[in-house]
Amino acid sequence: MKKQIMAGLLTVSVLTGTLTACGGSSSNNTSATSAPAGETSEAAAETREINGLTLPVSDEKQEISVLIVYDGNVVDDLNEIAGIKAIEEATNVHVNWTTYTQAEMPERFQQLLATGEYFDVMFPGGVESYSGGYEQGIEDGVLIDMDPYIREYMPNYMSLIESNEEAMKQATYDDGKLHSVKVIKGTDEHVEGPGAIMGPSYRADILEEMGEDVPETVEDLHQLLIKARDRGMTAPMTLESDGGTSLSLAWGINTDWSTNYWQYDIETKKVVYPPFATNWDDYLDTMRDWYAEGLIDKNFTVGSPLLSGDYSNFENDQTLFIDYWFSHVMGNELYSQGYISNEKVDVKPLAGIVLNKGDEITKCTWDACIGQDIFVTTQAEDKIEVISKWLDYWYTPEALRYKYYGIEGESYTVGSDGSIEFTDQILHSPDGLSISDELSKYALRSYFGYQSSTGENSVPIAAAGGDAVPMIESVKIWASPEVTIHLPQVTLSAEDTEYTSRYMTDIQTLLQERMVKYIMGTDTESHDAFREKLKSFNIEECTKRYQAAVDRYNAK
Repeated sequence: MKKQIMAGLLTVSVLTGTLTACGGSSSNNTSATSAPAGETSEAAAETREINGLTLPVSDEKQEISVLIVYDGNVVDDLNEIAGIKAIEEATNVHVNWTTYTQAEMPERFQQLLATGEYFDVMFPGGVESYSGGYEQGIEDGVLIDMDPYIREYMPNYMSLIESNEEAMKQATYDDGKLHSVKVIKGTDEHVEGPGAIMGPSYRADILEEMGEDVPETVEDLHQLLIKARDRGMTAPMTLESDGGTSLSLAWGINTDWSTNYWQYDIETKKVVYPPFATNWDDYLDTMRDWYAEGLIDKNFTVGSPLLSGDYSNFENDQTLFIDYWFSHVMGNELYSQGYISNEKVDVKPLAGIVLNKGDEITKCTWDACIGQDIFVTTQAEDKIEVISKWLDYWYTPEALRYKYYGIEGESYTVGSDGSIEFTDQILHSPDGLSISDELSKYALRSYFGYQSSTGENSVPIAAAGGDAVPMIESVKIWASPEVTIHLPQVTLSAEDTEYTSRYMTDIQTLLQERMVKYIMGTDTESHDAFREKLKSFNIEECTKRYQAAVDRYNAK
């Protein structure tokens, strides 16, 4: 089925690593394998209820179309996954899936929009947005306002967001309505943010060789870096390519590009752009001094090794303090994944560094309980009740088991204490497959619907065989500080988005150039003069508009 839409209004950008799924196919349309739409199936013979949702959702077999991001190399047809079969049996809804890998989806999604091809439900994954927001899509007649259908037909979804105050605020729009169905994050037991996937780290093996303790304060780190330099290390500390570093948080300054540099004062409840924050001058002056002392990698503008591919500082033991490292390459993963041949490398996480002993560690992450939108299009208007109920099923504990673990007794068992363990079929694949690949025959394991960190972590934990998993431990440590200067999960109005987008690209470019050149000593302009330059680009008005969005969020 197709529907003409206003091409170009819906845009998507995918951040590397934001979506992981295993098993499945790349770019395929699946065909019906059970009772045709409109016919009564055996699944409809008996009804049951899960928290107010009656199953099956229809007495007659229903059929819908769904676009979804899905990576995998084992199963060619999503409807052949045992957990998906069970979901169809439970709901009496057959899905015609169209899938593309995470790498393929951005280009293919735009092509679909350009040709006017659409689906009942669309989940392109990553960080996607409708130009002007979901509300604009409703106004354009492209997306369905899900608020009345969520409240009437989705009791499990409602129960989850109502169980967590922040989740409810994040899922609710400024007008108090639930215009879209969103991914909800948590554990198998309750709704909560998933933690932080990146943060400051250090080479534990080198620190042990040096006989030094883990630094707690900025001055502790300073003295440690001097010792590292004096023993021959050429890049004791790294920065991001824009000159930013998680160390700036010791001064209460945000220099993280992924947050667009905005920060929030939780005491005054004010939005601040970093150069206007207290301690900005001291922080940047310190980084300039350390660079001049030979404590910072002279080639920091090349960027993270994960982007540049240059792992020589790890291979040759030239770096001690590592900025904004990612959880999936903690511990000895650089070696085990074949990036380097230096097998002694052991990267460990730091919760953070403080300016003065006794200060509280600050982070700049927002542990969001709510994720991306699930688009329900106006193509689905004639079956919106069924689709709403089908979507609600994805937020039930039963669907969570099917999605992450597969079929009880086949791919997993449940202990007397409620713990889930994979069977030998999964742990010791008869086909010689990895745990992840073997499980893909049974479980979808995508972010669609309810996103459980318990479910996501179950595979690496099983693969570790009882050993600690650095990736999981790092996430916990980076998320541990209670104080954050990250902006709440706010949404700008269409007018504010248009205004800020007119200026913020140039403003961010100015800030990045300032940090790099000032740290390297090639920009001698005063801090006050730079602030005046930002004001000429309307940073004050942009700040007011972000402040208004935060005020609306806090008022929910």
